[in-house]
Amino acid sequence: MKSNLLKSIVTLSLLVSSTLYAQGVDDAIFNARKTYEGTGRSMAMGNAMGALGGDITAMCVNPAGLGLYRKGEFTFSTGLQHNLSLSSDFGNNTLRGKANVSIPNTGYVGTIQWSNYRPLRYMQFAIGLTRTNDYSYHADAQGLNPNSSMMDAYLQTIDGIDELFDPSLYNPGDYLSENYPYDLHPAWETYLIDRFHDSAGYYYNSPIPQGNLHQRNEVNSKGRSEEWTFALSANYFDKLYLGASMGLTHLKRSLVRTYTETPGNPNAPDNTFNEWSFMEELDIAGWGINFKCGIVYHPARWLRIGAAWHSRTRYALDETWSTTTEARLLSNHQEDYHKHLSPTAYNDYDFKSPHTFIGSLAFFLGSRGLLTTDVEYLNYGSSRFYSNTMSFNNTNNELDRLLKSTFNIRVGTEWRLRQYFIRGGLAYYGSPYGFGENDGSVKKLALGIGYATHDDTYWDFAYELTETSTLYTPYSYYVDGVNIAGDIMQRQLRNKFIVTLKVKI
Repeated sequence: MKSNLLKSIVTLSLLVSSTLYAQGVDDAIFNARKTYEGTGRSMAMGNAMGALGGDITAMCVNPAGLGLYRKGEFTFSTGLQHNLSLSSDFGNNTLRGKANVSIPNTGYVGTIQWSNYRPLRYMQFAIGLTRTNDYSYHADAQGLNPNSSMMDAYLQTIDGIDELFDPSLYNPGDYLSENYPYDLHPAWETYLIDRFHDSAGYYYNSPIPQGNLHQRNEVNSKGRSEEWTFALSANYFDKLYLGASMGLTHLKRSLVRTYTETPGNPNAPDNTFNEWSFMEELDIAGWGINFKCGIVYHPARWLRIGAAWHSRTRYALDETWSTTTEARLLSNHQEDYHKHLSPTAYNDYDFKSPHTFIGSLAFFLGSRGLLTTDVEYLNYGSSRFYSNTMSFNNTNNELDRLLKSTFNIRVGTEWRLRQYFIRGGLAYYGSPYGFGENDGSVKKLALGIGYATHDDTYWDFAYELTETSTLYTPYSYYVDGVNIAGDIMQRQLRNKFIVTLKVKI
């Protein structure tokens, strides 16, 4: 399976590759990035929980934050989100949306009081389920390409295969079936590519013209990653808080990409086809494990300082991948329909995400307000694929070459007005391609309100807007070293509404 993937689309905390060939740069970003969701309070404050603590989401950022608990707590959150995708292709804009209900967080924190006067004051234990990514979206890019077809990219690949031009060596169908079973061979079987002979020898051509084509690139995605977290923490002197956790991460992602070409002028007398399409289906699922540890220090009433380390997450993943090619060609004004299903590829492999280092500060402005911030550092280029049956040397070298170090920054604030809490937050997740790059970066804006009843019950409401934009190309066709296939600009917006119920026990 090919691994030289193009840069990916980040959608909501997620990406989509221009082609769904697996185990490449886009998959590394998908698997490595985590934009924890959590409770309504946490999300309303940009998830800047590293030094603040006192919220179950803290155990995903800095488990030492659980040390602030003095009472047990049960938490349940649910939400409604709507994803919008605006795609611009050759000057044509297409808007698509997708809505779904989610459970961003649920969990329980238990506390044990050890002493009021000894160094160890409290210990806490917790278990929680937190969503780390949401892969649900619908993207659709459409435009009139005057310059090229995906068939040009296919033919350019064939031109570099010497074995296909000597009939005494290989039958083209057999060679393509063995070496290109997912793209070139289906095109051969559906007569989108054929071999011809003239005085100069053998050559390959396609009934699909070079340019003046309506192209459509549609992606439907669903799935999520979520983490079961088991944590322990301790409170010393009401000033020093220590914590550690183990996370079991479950990832499930399904994508269907359909690429279609139709003639720019279907009524032209020399038109040779009505439509052809190439559909890819990819399913990935698996489990991973990671460990986290952290510290929070409270040196003054107005300040808390936090630091945390996240280990690599080691995933064991299973994948299936297949393609379907269909062609509606014209011969003597009659339509010939052809369809070819590729074999289904079954792969299993391991993936290691990067280490993450987090520094946090929380400032308390009297008893009414606070400001908190987290700064994360990670190097996407240190991600790695492993397998006992496949070599990932080329893919891992591509990760080293293309992916770089970056920072994620989260900022939040909270103000108390009697039983009410007013909250706001911002977050910026840096581009996996390095500092100063925008491709793949994620921006978040959040607002929220909380209400505390008189019976230790809390209601938290949050709204979060996530935005990202990127350029990608559905295929590569080079003329004089320049890819003239055309870029697609895609902007993703996700609106998410969260409500959380907290009950002190």
